[in-house]
Amino acid sequence: MTSVPMKKNPFKEKMTAIRIVNPETAQFLGTITNFDMFPGSASLVAYLDFFNIRPETDYILSLTAHFPDGTSYPVHATRINIAAQDFVLIKDGYGKATGNFNFNFTIQNPSDFYFFFVLLDENGQGVDTAYSYHSFQNRR
Repeated sequence: MTSVPMKKNPFKEKMTAIRIVNPETAQFLGTITNFDMFPGSASLVAYLDFFNIRPETDYILSLTAHFPDGTSYPVHATRINIAAQDFVLIKDGYGKATGNFNFNFTIQNPSDFYFFFVLLDENGQGVDTAYSYHSFQNRR
C-alpha cells in the first residue's frame, strides 16, 4: 500500500463541497459536457464551503485548468474575505462559511481536464487545494 501525505493541518483553512453549476441550465457541471462546436465557452458558478477559515481575513482563491498534454492556464482568481456575521460555528478564531464566484471557461478542443483550486492565506502561502475533473466533448 502506498502512503499518501497528510495535509499540514487537515482541519483548518480548507475548501470542501465544491459544486460547479451552469446558471443558464441550473445544472451541475458533470463529468462529461457536450458542446456543438469548439472552441466552446461556458459561464459557470463555483459554490464551495470553507471549513475552519478565519473571518475578516484576506484569502485568495485561484482556479486553473490542467489538460492531459501538460498544458494549463489560469481561469479565475478572487479575493475571499467573509464577515464574521456570515460564519457558522466560530471557535478559537476559525469557523465555517459558504461562498461562490462566477467565472467564464473557454476550451479550444474536446478534452479531459481538471480544475485546480488553490486557497492562499494573507501571506500568499497555500493552505489548501482541491480538484474537480471534467471532460468537454463534441456532441456529434
